[in-house]
Amino acid sequence: MLKMMHAWWKVGLVAVFAITVTACGGGGGGGSSVNKPRIRYVNASPDVDPVTFTLDGDVKASGIAYLGLSPVFIQEDQDTYDVAVHEDGSNPDLDAVAIGIQNDKEYLVNCLGLESFGVEQNKRLRIATIEINLTAPNGNRSRIYVLHAFNRAAGFDTPNIDLRNPGDNPQYKVEDIAFGAAKSLEIDASAQTFVARRNASESVYATETATFDGGGIYLAIVGGVENAVGIQVPQIEFIKLN
Repeated sequence: MLKMMHAWWKVGLVAVFAITVTACGGGGGGGSSVNKPRIRYVNASPDVDPVTFTLDGDVKASGIAYLGLSPVFIQEDQDTYDVAVHEDGSNPDLDAVAIGIQNDKEYLVNCLGLESFGVEQNKRLRIATIEINLTAPNGNRSRIYVLHAFNRAAGFDTPNIDLRNPGDNPQYKVEDIAFGAAKSLEIDASAQTFVARRNASESVYATETATFDGGGIYLAIVGGVENAVGIQVPQIEFIKLN
């Protein structure tokens, strides 16, 4: 009787072990797949020539003009990398930072600020990375990621900004976005007018009207330089990402 109980105990142990191995992916045989991280590169610096981005020294995107993006999201391995940006050709890096990217996530790597910043270090060209979600919003909705890349005129500090519909009672708004940062909002798919304003004030820097598609995901670059004209004029550029 004791031998029979011992045998049943061993059978039970083997069964539990088999279930545990299966749940853990079987040591590499049949584990669940993951989506590797993906990156797209953005030039939001209004006074730089077309730029090249590198990842650990390898060129990932080049020829990106102001308010332009690399053509597609590029898949990478989950890891920490050195990302750098320079003007096309054999030119020195304008900025370089370390970024960590994770599986199942998408990122925008942006250069923003000014190449010719004078003595205002807080306005210098830099790299800023934001994480985004490319899963389409539910129903007839659109998602907008608002990137603050606007620069005040020389001698004035750049404030945080809001993006909102005009008027005192906006239907949609996202507030207090720091320079180089981004925040998101979801709206009903429709034609909408937005203004970029100084946070908690009525000072409007730029206005733009656009039509947003159901399920669409957009990048809104609030860019330019205060009081500038031509390519550097303050503006809101809406770019569809999906």
